[in-house]
Amino acid sequence: SRVTELTDRSGTWRFDSVADFLANRPARFVQRFGAGSRIGNRYRSLFWQDDWRPGAGLTIGYGIRWETESVLEDRHNFGPRLALALDPGGRGKSVLRFGGGLFYNRAMLRTIDDYQITTQSRVLDTDGAGQSFLERLAFPRALSLRDPGVIEATTVESLFRRQLEPGLRLPESLQLAIGYEREIGQRAKVEFNYVDHRGTHLWRESNLNLPRLPVGYGDWAGYLLGLELSNRPDPLTGRRPYAGAADLIRFSASTQASETRRENGATVVIYGLNSPSTSNSTNGLRTARAAISKFRQRPELTQVEELQARGLSRYHGLTIGVSGLGMRLSYTLSRTIDDGVVNTSSPLVAGDFARERAASLLDARHRLVLSWTSRLPRRLRDWSLAGILQVTSARPFNIGIGGNDRNLDDVGNDRPNYSGDPGGIVWRRPGADDGSRISERFSLPTLGTVGNLPRNAGRGPATHTLNLRLSRTIRLGRLGRLGRLGEGLTALVMAEAFNPFNTTVFSFGAEFVDFTPGRTENFLVPRRSIKPRTMRLGLRLTF
Repeated sequence: SRVTELTDRSGTWRFDSVADFLANRPARFVQRFGAGSRIGNRYRSLFWQDDWRPGAGLTIGYGIRWETESVLEDRHNFGPRLALALDPGGRGKSVLRFGGGLFYNRAMLRTIDDYQITTQSRVLDTDGAGQSFLERLAFPRALSLRDPGVIEATTVESLFRRQLEPGLRLPESLQLAIGYEREIGQRAKVEFNYVDHRGTHLWRESNLNLPRLPVGYGDWAGYLLGLELSNRPDPLTGRRPYAGAADLIRFSASTQASETRRENGATVVIYGLNSPSTSNSTNGLRTARAAISKFRQRPELTQVEELQARGLSRYHGLTIGVSGLGMRLSYTLSRTIDDGVVNTSSPLVAGDFARERAASLLDARHRLVLSWTSRLPRRLRDWSLAGILQVTSARPFNIGIGGNDRNLDDVGNDRPNYSGDPGGIVWRRPGADDGSRISERFSLPTLGTVGNLPRNAGRGPATHTLNLRLSRTIRLGRLGRLGRLGEGLTALVMAEAFNPFNTTVFSFGAEFVDFTPGRTENFLVPRRSIKPRTMRLGLRLTF
């Protein structure tokens, strides 16, 4: 895996005016070096398996698998397997099956790449240690590490770090299944299957450098409310320690973004911790972050994201199926639970993955599938019609606040507050109402606190899909005119239709659903649907 991070790689120039640009007088120059990685991985595996038939109607399969990857020093790599197949009646009409085993995921090199890049890249910034280079630069020539003084002027990128947990393990899954199948008459059968999958050591992220709350405070809001910060300029540099031009900074429980006043000849700004307009880019939130940075383990850094093997998931489902006469009908009752979406998911409260455990975005409690293949009436002989209809119950969706970090933990996965039963949060049809009734139950958490809404609390729409296929097989060898060319030559002519009735089926898909105060019109309204009617014609030749 080879990765090259392109941001500022060839230098980023800033000019204060067009005149400065024409005169080649840059105001700032930033260039990154070594922002890349190259990782190799050697994967080895061995397996042994055997089948044993101790008696009529019973087969036992067993084995073990060993696998290892050089990119990680994980030696938890033995996967035993066991399977049983039993004919309870001994008449070949039914079978009882059981299977179980331990399975391991592969290492995701792109994820490991991300964690290596931030530990080795260096940056030259003329607003910092590289200030002496500003007069020597000539646009568009970038610098090289071989240029005199460049290495000494660069600094290790220090705002954000990523690292791998010592002894990082590969994700693993314990899978168990039991099933029963029984013939009914000569042309039909019924089956029951139960599956249980348990994922452990799933990859997740935690910020090791988040500020630690001082003793005596319940949250950061309480700490900020009693704080007064001096923001007077430094006598030597003229720079102020915090954003803005005020001399003193305080915080209040106000819903106003800020209030400025004069006291004893000094300018005082007061930031409201309950302002709905406070976001990552506003001075109020930036100042609050800066004010608590001294409580970090490493105050010179912001996030230190560590990749940890701490995630859990579980799927268990029961499927009942009936098939015969070219048709199959199955119903699945299932439950999927996890504590993160992807391998880099972070918890709302650092380290508290139990709080994130909820129904997965993939959780669909009920699923009904009907599939069939049938020949058409004699007038259309040799033509067959096949189709599949799938109906799925509502899936959950998560509600955020637009990536704004109101709990001040450096991670933009915050959720809002909600008053009432979260079970009542469901999707809204476009134009059904103005959304104010449900929106008034939501609010942004006070700056420095954590929202109370659980993860994946919303329920989206049920969905259904229908796909049809009309096909006919023509044996071209029967046409005589093709001679020897036609021997064994067949053509499959087909027409396929996806969503043939062009039904609008709403879906939240993978989009993010965010609560924004004052914007209620499209809140909880899906912004996408499954694909519209699609027709496809095909011809397949076999010889």
